Parts: sequence; structure tokens; C-alpha cells
Amino acid sequence: MIFASDLDRTLIYSKKAMGTAFDSSKVIPVELYQGEHISFMSPETARLLAELSKTALFVPVTTRTIEQYERIFYIRETFRPRYAVTSNGGNVLIDGVPDTDWKRHVAEALSRSEEAEKVIEAFGRISSPEWVKSYRHSDDLFYSIILDRENMPLAQIEDFREELAGMRWNLSVQGRKMYLVPDGVSKGEGLLHVKKLAGASRIAASGDSLLDESLLKAADYAIVPRHGEIYAAYMEAGLYTFTERDGMGAAEDLIAKIAEWFASPDMQALPVAEKIEER
Repeated sequence: MIFASDLDRTLIYSKKAMGTAFDSSKVIPVELYQGEHISFMSPETARLLAELSKTALFVPVTTRTIEQYERIFYIRETFRPRYAVTSNGGNVLIDGVPDTDWKRHVAEALSRSEEAEKVIEAFGRISSPEWVKSYRHSDDLFYSIILDRENMPLAQIEDFREELAGMRWNLSVQGRKMYLVPDGVSKGEGLLHVKKLAGASRIAASGDSLLDESLLKAADYAIVPRHGEIYAAYMEAGLYTFTERDGMGAAEDLIAKIAEWFASPDMQALPVAEKIEER
């Protein structure tokens, strides 16, 4: 069994994103950057995740680059994940080392999307210093753009989203960042590769952004925090199960729900040998 989860604003939170119900002095620091703790996890989330990890294989799945993922010391040192999916699916790590077979697969998939240089050239036609602060080509796979959200031209962004689709690229806005991602870089595809490597047959997954949709669709059971892009887009559509709380409370809710699903009669009906192989 696999529990695959997005990290930022799903399991871990900045002080700004954690919500008013949590005392920032009582949460667990999980990420260190330039000498400062910038991401956190609630003690209850940590406890629930530790319990769930005893019976399921925990696989972090993130848009972060390998370097950015490695800053999250608490997950690396406490849970020591055997597998991780980083770079929005562009890299699969096995014991912290990129899987070369997966890198070859991604390189082939990227050849079916428009070249990165032409994508950023197209973005340049709508970008402006008034709302675009900086950008970089992350891991030579996708673009990460720092925004001023208040000045972002929403209508132009939606038109550009449609243009990108024709180029076989995707657009996602998360907090103060925009991501431009080619079709060949997919969290869901990366997770299915891990599923095969681990010999697992059942997946539960969680995530909050539109870039997590492929991750959720690859799962047998999916739950989404009551905040973020997916909640905003689908809160009335009935397509996803949402947590009862938003902010850091959502992390506690989703792990509890996933633990219930793993303990459900359908899962318990699996042969013992299969359960052991899945872990």
C-alpha cells in the first residue's frame, strides 16, 4: 500500500498558510533555508503520519526541485522515504538518488511538447515587471515564476493557459508562484513508476493544486485539502472528497481519512501476502 502526498500546503505549511487555529510556537519545524525555519508540520500530523507509515509506504510527491526537497530535513530524517517524486514528476528518487531509467522516460516524453524556449518566449508577450518578479527553468524541466498576485492580469493568464494547452504545457498558480509545466512532467506518471518499483497495488493520495490532479487520478482513493486550486475549481462539482478543515488542520484530516480507508473492509480483504508486498 502507498500513501502518496504533495507536501506544500498539503502536509507542510508556511506560517502564513498554516491558519489561525495553530500556534506557530507549538508546531514542528520541518524545513531550514538560509538559517531560518520556513515550513512546519503540526504535532498531530507528525503523529498520524508516523502511525500510517507503519502499515503503508509513504511517498512524498512535490513540484519542488531535488535541492528544494532536500531542505525538508524533518521528512528526510524522520520518515526516511525509500521513494520520492520531485520536480513535479520529472525525477523519481530511490534512496535519494535519481532513477536514471525514469529520467530517460521523461526525456522522451518531453520531446512531444513544445520546446521550453518557445514557451517562455510566448509568456514574455504577456509578462510585465509589474507582476513578474523573476523566473527560472527548474531542473531544466519546467518554469517557476515568482509573482505579485495582486497585479496579475487574470484574463490574460486564462488566455495564455489555453495557448499553453496547444503547446502541450500546463499552468498552475500556487501562492506567489506560477508554474509552466510540459505534459511529459507529471506527478501521476512518476507515482505510477514508483508503484511498479515497489510492487504495490493500492494507492491513496492527497494534494491541493491543479498540478496534483494527475497524482489524485493515479490513486485508488484521493482526498483534497479544503483550500487551494483544486478546492476553488471543484468545490461544488462533487469530483473530489475534501477535508473538513483548511490550513494545517487539513493535513490532520486527510491522514486520518486515509488511515480509515486503508483499514476499510475492502482493504482488509486483501490476502496477507499482498499487503506485505505492497509496503
